[in-house]
Amino acid sequence: MTTLKFYMKSFSLFVMVLLSLSPCLLFAANGNDLIERLPSGTINWSIGLITATGSGAPPPSSVDNPAQARLMAKRAAILDARRNLLETVKGVTVDAQTTVQNFMTTSDVVVTKVSGVVKLSRVINTRYMSDGAVEVTVEMDLRGDLLKLMLEETGDQKKALTPAVIPRKDAPPAIKSQSVEIPQAKPPTPPVHPKPLLEPKIQEPPKPPSLETPQTKPVPPPPPPEPALEAKVKESKKEDRKEEVSEDIDLTKLNYSGLVIDARKLQIRPALIPKIIDQKGEVVYSAVNLLQKDAVKMGVVGYAKDVDAAKKNQRVTENPFVIKGIQATGQKRTDVVINNRDANIVQGSDKYTSYLKNGRVLIVYD
Repeated sequence: MTTLKFYMKSFSLFVMVLLSLSPCLLFAANGNDLIERLPSGTINWSIGLITATGSGAPPPSSVDNPAQARLMAKRAAILDARRNLLETVKGVTVDAQTTVQNFMTTSDVVVTKVSGVVKLSRVINTRYMSDGAVEVTVEMDLRGDLLKLMLEETGDQKKALTPAVIPRKDAPPAIKSQSVEIPQAKPPTPPVHPKPLLEPKIQEPPKPPSLETPQTKPVPPPPPPEPALEAKVKESKKEDRKEEVSEDIDLTKLNYSGLVIDARKLQIRPALIPKIIDQKGEVVYSAVNLLQKDAVKMGVVGYAKDVDAAKKNQRVTENPFVIKGIQATGQKRTDVVINNRDANIVQGSDKYTSYLKNGRVLIVYD
């Protein structure tokens, strides 16, 4: 009987553990969300949410008042959860070179603004333990105010300030020209001396022979092209042929509603502000294509882990252009390289449907 009771208890415990874990297992099996797990929290790149969990215990002085003890424990749990959320936000990749933490270490203003965004996080789950402790889960948007702040730190506002520096660099030559005019005002006192000095110089014009001498010298023939250069020339010709193929396509009849890039097996990493680049290194799509309000609302790109699911995503609507990425580039491998032919089709067809301007871009990665 004792052994039977032991097996019954162990079986019941197993069933309880299985039921408690089943939501997580189903989420991992059926969900198509891309989740990046950090020590302090998680980043869901598919739906654009950052979550973190914290816990708090009641202080010993509040043992006589259970309601106050639970309230103080909940407050401590929320503070702990938001501390963990802030650490998770620091680990968010912004672009190919930086993370949020990089901006926070260089600017106190960014620290204040990011901390303010984290304080506005929402409490989505509260668990009360039997010992009086409380566990709280908070979440905040990956886009919205956080993305707006990062766009301001990396985007058009800083680029607009660069032309203002050019006139300052041109100012010193103007000062030098004034210093040149001063010696020109001095020559009136000795006007006679420079003339005889200039006359012998003018009477000695043996410069035409010097001009003829380099013409008489034989020009050496150019060296034969190296095999490596010949290979590069052949590759460039192949790329030009690929680009010519795209010119034969009637872009007006394509009517693409979005862009899906299959970047699986490229070891790409998600980011707030990624770029799509062609083989020449030219940017095909970035945050510049979007209005800031649209980028803040929907994100620069969307992420998925299944091509078939990405085709049906509302972001790219009914008829997306599906292409394969060639490689991941950038220090943090956040930017995707596509071939030149696809890049030409993307930029050419976008003129008629404006799907890049509307941010209808999805990147699929594993």
